[in-house]
Amino acid sequence: MIDVLRSIDGGASVVEWFSGHPNFGDAEVLRLDLNRRGASLALSQSFSAKGHYGGAPFRHAIFTFHFGDADAIDVSMQGFSHQNVIGGLWLRFADDTKPDVSFVGTELGRGDIEFEFEPCFGPFGTLRATVTKITITPVEDYQKADEPTSMTE
Repeated sequence: MIDVLRSIDGGASVVEWFSGHPNFGDAEVLRLDLNRRGASLALSQSFSAKGHYGGAPFRHAIFTFHFGDADAIDVSMQGFSHQNVIGGLWLRFADDTKPDVSFVGTELGRGDIEFEFEPCFGPFGTLRATVTKITITPVEDYQKADEPTSMTE
């Protein structure tokens, strides 16, 4: 996952924010915007450098994965709800599977990054997209992370 993150603009900052190997266990999916232009995925995550549930004070942030407009976005997810806690998130370089026949002649590529969402109390499944950048927005109160005033970037 670290190699995938380092290949994306802003990904090295994600690795640094987690002081090493990123762990999105218990993160909440705040938004999944599938727009014709400017699609993105926003996750809220809390992290303590001395362990996920103890030690140093938790730091809270919103991680937004911005998707490219030139490629199709494939989504296969279930369980989206008011809570949206995921058990984990894995990122990997996508394989070279041929696109569905419906894409022939559209000049759309397939995304190069595959997200796998592990279930907890919320969405699970996969998403495949081209990620153009990742932004990190620190928030003081993760309980209010999805309020518009908390998510200014």
